[in-house]
Amino acid sequence: MSEVTATIERNGGILPIVTPGVSRGKSSLTQGATFTTQVIQGQAVYVFCKSLIHLAEGTAVTDADAPIDARGGCYLNANRGKQISVRLLAGEDPATVWIHEVR
Repeated sequence: MSEVTATIERNGGILPIVTPGVSRGKSSLTQGATFTTQVIQGQAVYVFCKSLIHLAEGTAVTDADAPIDARGGCYLNANRGKQISVRLLAGEDPATVWIHEVR
């Protein structure tokens, strides 16, 4: 069986995604509402949402933060000990967002 790889570690090497980890949060998003995850303990997260979202590290996220297309799911590097906040892109329909650590 081949390894699945989806992201790069901080030193530039491939970070193998071996198995799903702990859920760091799930929330229904509506316009103007922000969801903040539990503290991330790993190095990567998997984010899924049927709408486009803004995503930022920490407890605050604005329309100026990175827009993410997580409609097909996406893997992102994460900083251990930090939280991730998300909100819907302007004009997007309400949707549920899932964030899981991966290891």
